[in-house]
Amino acid sequence: MRAVTVIPGVPESLRLRDVPKPSPGKGQALLKPIRVGICGTDKEIIEGKYGKAPEGSEYLILGHEAVASVAELGDGVDNVSVGDIVVPTVRRPFNCDLPVDFCPVGHYLEHGIWGLHGHAAEYSVTDARYLVKVPKDLLDVAVLTEPLSVVEKGIDMGLRIGQARFDWKPRTALVLGAGPVGLLATMVLRLMGISTVTTATRPPESLKAKLVLELGGKYVDSAVERVTGEFDIVVEATGSPQVAIEGLNHLAPNGVYVLLGVYPSGGSMSEVGGLMTSMVLNNKVIVGSVNAGIKHFEMALEHLRRAKEEFNNWPLKLITKRATLENYQEAYTWTHDDIKTVLEINPA
Repeated sequence: MRAVTVIPGVPESLRLRDVPKPSPGKGQALLKPIRVGICGTDKEIIEGKYGKAPEGSEYLILGHEAVASVAELGDGVDNVSVGDIVVPTVRRPFNCDLPVDFCPVGHYLEHGIWGLHGHAAEYSVTDARYLVKVPKDLLDVAVLTEPLSVVEKGIDMGLRIGQARFDWKPRTALVLGAGPVGLLATMVLRLMGISTVTTATRPPESLKAKLVLELGGKYVDSAVERVTGEFDIVVEATGSPQVAIEGLNHLAPNGVYVLLGVYPSGGSMSEVGGLMTSMVLNNKVIVGSVNAGIKHFEMALEHLRRAKEEFNNWPLKLITKRATLENYQEAYTWTHDDIKTVLEINPA
């Protein structure tokens, strides 16, 4: 079978290979991926900055954002059936008795990222316990479930922490960044009825700005205009340390700051002392989310359903580029105007 692969640690080793078709073992499911989403993590792996091949393999099959059909079942699987449409979660624990998305670094493997082959292939295999069924009417947007699950977890944890202190009812939100994660965060907040401002460095006539407006949010082009005011929730979705630090200035007393990125070293630290003092004196909270479990995958599917109904199939508009295995390299090139690229593997 064909699979999109890299050699971890070797920059620009992206290749389409013929590899052995996997077989499901006990408790596993053989999947026939329908489409796979591409994200910044894939870019870092391709650049040789991250990633680990499975034990005994020189290459890693990419693809951690996937929607697939169940092709075959190993012994002992009773939570899914052949023909079901599913999304697989990403992490698999070892030496960890916590929920898998709370296991510390070094105690999990990740499909398509760290130690487990991913789903950018004609077939893939995974532990069936970590599959989430997808209603057929969400098949067209279900590839967004994984990145949306990370958003769901971050906002859900933030709300729970805020409400644990007192009867906290957030009314305003600021989203920093209008890539796929920032736009999905805007979608979730608007579905919750929270007044939301989203900011990015794209002009008001850009598709990203228009998508914010379609949700009833306000868009600010941060290249020419500064955001003013304080917000009950601030969601950081750029992955920029400097933007993340500056965003703390906009967090209201008792507010919650949600970090949805992995941040490289760098950024000015000159104002951190004052910002931390403000955090302490005003009972502010910071939470982070980069992975999610089944609960937040299910929440993501419900919000995708609602967004399709309430915002005129809005989630589908996030998919701005499609490629196939025949022209797979196009899926792994990035421009400023792309939002979500998907690789069509076995169209349903």
